[in-house]
Amino acid sequence: MIRKTLLLTGLAFMLAFTASAQRSNQESTTFSVNIDCQNCVNRITNQLAFERGVRDLSFDLEAQTVEVTYRNNRTDKEKLAEKIRELGFEVKEKKEEGDKAKAKDSE
Repeated sequence: MIRKTLLLTGLAFMLAFTASAQRSNQESTTFSVNIDCQNCVNRITNQLAFERGVRDLSFDLEAQTVEVTYRNNRTDKEKLAEKIRELGFEVKEKKEEGDKAKAKDSE
């Protein structure tokens, strides 16, 4: 009985670390993209749906932005931007306000 309890506790402990490691591989980046309609959103969604590592996409038509959540051990920002450019869109990485504040603090 004690062996079984220890085994289950050890297994739960290992699973907790595995889930934590997977979350740490995820990053999000926001691109400024010249999108203006749902067709643009659909084209980008279809292009990135099969890109390795892409986990989630979020679009803001008014701000003309695309937020991509991806696994950084499978793809990177440059590859994602290039896939969007292949569709004929202009793409720029949008820097977050928090990133600018961190950069100023580190100087």
